[in-house]
Amino acid sequence: MTESEESSEGTLKAGILAIGDEVLDGLVLDTNSNWIEIHLASLGVEMNRLVSVRDNLVEIGRALKFLMETCDLVITSGGLGPTHDDMTLKAVAQAFNRNLVEDQEALSMVERQYRDLYERRIVNNPEIIESRRKMARIPEGSAALNNTVGGAPGVMLEIDNVTIFCLPGVPSELKMIFEGSIVPWIQKKGTSEFYERIVEFKMRDESVFAPIIDIVMKMHPGVYIKSMPRTYGTSHVLKVWVSSRGSDKETITRIVDSAIRSICHETGLEAESER
Repeated sequence: MTESEESSEGTLKAGILAIGDEVLDGLVLDTNSNWIEIHLASLGVEMNRLVSVRDNLVEIGRALKFLMETCDLVITSGGLGPTHDDMTLKAVAQAFNRNLVEDQEALSMVERQYRDLYERRIVNNPEIIESRRKMARIPEGSAALNNTVGGAPGVMLEIDNVTIFCLPGVPSELKMIFEGSIVPWIQKKGTSEFYERIVEFKMRDESVFAPIIDIVMKMHPGVYIKSMPRTYGTSHVLKVWVSSRGSDKETITRIVDSAIRSICHETGLEAESER
């Protein structure tokens, strides 16, 4: 990140890289990115960029560097498995001139998982064949992250003051590693608090509401307000998202609530909680 683009004090900025031909071909809906976004917001992390690319070494590397321009934290999903098109870690290594090396801790995780899968009669044998050994080769200088759901460990790597987490694309595996490894990492960073409320106003025309947003945001520095309109004629209400980040949860809760009262005053309408 450049000096002018650094995060405000205490606030991490994050980017997500969703990897896979199946995502861009529309065969798989990218629910992982949405899930990560929601959980990062609840942890006080500001989402800055979201990118999706195919299983292509060059494109993955370019996307990582694009995200790293403005993000402190980059999370990738997909491409850690045993098949030929699972190339995320190779792309990371290539992009940053690092070797792929067999990591003993990662190998131990793979061995443990396939023993467990064999004992549960999910796979026919526990042997570490080449395709399974592939999942234990990670970029030099990175750390393996425990995966107790599937076969492929996650990976954590620090590059130029940016922390990259590479997670499997299988949602259950991604969520397990996120909660077990990324959440504790974020909490140790002491990131800012986040508070949001979603309310509805009996107003159908967003163009009439837009000037109110500008007025109230000027009245309440640090508050972000966004209207979320539906197609004209499909609803009699306008949904409004009001949020804030800061070091103290009580303070940001108070200013969000105050901003909603100001919207009510400026519009002459009552705010109703989202149904």
